[in-house]
Amino acid sequence: MKYRILSTLLCFLSLLSVRAQERLLTLEEAFMLAEHQSLDASIAKNVFLNAFWQYRNYKSELLPNVVLDGTLPSLNRSLSTYQKEDGSYGFVKNNMLGESLSLSLQQNIPFTGGAFTVQSQLQRIDQLDNKTTGYLSVPFAITLQQPLFHAKTLKWSMRIEPERYKEALKQYQVDMESVYMNVINYYFDLLLAKVNLDIANINFDNAVKLFDIAKGKRSLGLISQNEMYQLELNWVNTESNVISVMQTYDSKMLSLRNYLRMKNDDTFIPVMPKEFLHSDITAKYVMELAIKNNPITHNLNRRIMEARMRIDRAEADRGFRADIYASIGNTGSDLTLPDSYRRLSSREVVSFGIRIPILDWGRGKGGVKLAESEKEVVTRQTEQIQLNFEQNIILLVSQFRDQSRQVNLAHHADSIAQLRYGTAFQTFVMGTINVLDINSAQVERDNAKRKYINELYLSWLCYYNLRQITLFDFINHTDVKHSTEINK
Repeated sequence: MKYRILSTLLCFLSLLSVRAQERLLTLEEAFMLAEHQSLDASIAKNVFLNAFWQYRNYKSELLPNVVLDGTLPSLNRSLSTYQKEDGSYGFVKNNMLGESLSLSLQQNIPFTGGAFTVQSQLQRIDQLDNKTTGYLSVPFAITLQQPLFHAKTLKWSMRIEPERYKEALKQYQVDMESVYMNVINYYFDLLLAKVNLDIANINFDNAVKLFDIAKGKRSLGLISQNEMYQLELNWVNTESNVISVMQTYDSKMLSLRNYLRMKNDDTFIPVMPKEFLHSDITAKYVMELAIKNNPITHNLNRRIMEARMRIDRAEADRGFRADIYASIGNTGSDLTLPDSYRRLSSREVVSFGIRIPILDWGRGKGGVKLAESEKEVVTRQTEQIQLNFEQNIILLVSQFRDQSRQVNLAHHADSIAQLRYGTAFQTFVMGTINVLDINSAQVERDNAKRKYINELYLSWLCYYNLRQITLFDFINHTDVKHSTEINK
């Protein structure tokens, strides 16, 4: 038995030596590590970057687009069919080398759905058989392409895309708050495992002390042999419990370390987080913050606008459609490049195309009715989502308030249970209580400590639930803003 005690003490001393080399890790430090290193944070950032570049692509559609097109060169040696004056067909030989170059500036017109283009062109043809060269120039041309009675897609994009980007930006903040909540889960799992390990070590030390004290009492006939067996059994059970909780502690340490993507040899000790000083937070105040900051507002607005856009598109596709193409400028041609720019003539190209559905068997009307039905479904869905969102806020605020009281009660119960066990231990030493009484005091002390940790965990979880839904830091009284790293 002495050898077992000695080996156990040596094991604990080695554990203490290892723990002494570990650094302390606060919950706030774990938050920062997760924000910069965790895979969840990396995924959230890349999802936002995808939305950011989609928004940038939309913005580019509103800006002038300058394009340089060219064919340098184009060789054509072939036979082509042609129709003679008598109606018969023959073949003509092509043997030419051509080059072309054009510079154009195009600007989309969002409110009409058309496009405005300013263009300059130059074309050269070399006839290889007779070794002649010709130039065709279009120094300046203005072109308008304008669909009539079409759905103005870009106009709708000007309303939808900014809303989509705002939604993505705030959704990124929500996703980063989810990372923090995951850290809370992993961190408190480790903290509870650490508390259980501390409890197990204390219980083992106390079991050894109580057994030693009991041996002296037994020699004086103050306690029974059955109580001696009970104390020895407690000793064995506490020693076994130390091994078990140590394995659990290592497992929880590994889980948090993997989530934070720390090195395998990084070891740390979780620090007990502080209790929240809960201020008076009303459901009305939280509701106002959530409506202003939560992405659900932009999400619902975007879905309604997209439903209206589909109706507009279905109505445009159903009826009369027309397209106008008009190009005005000047052009010239000559055997030399300078002369092709001197003798210019006017260049006008105008076309007007129409599309009138005569018989579509109700397809156009059906498309409009389908789009209207989809909008009605979206409207009802958004109303239900908004209602559930508001009810969830009321519930969260209520839980947040109640949890403050629960933490205070659990802390008070923990303090009382610690004092009771200390009193019971001293009373047992004095010989006025039995083994069952001190075991009961120990169980109550251990359970009170665990309950306090659990209530503290729920307190942090409730607070970050409120932070996530409002994207507001109630401690510093500022909006939550995680770096998007776009400018890096």
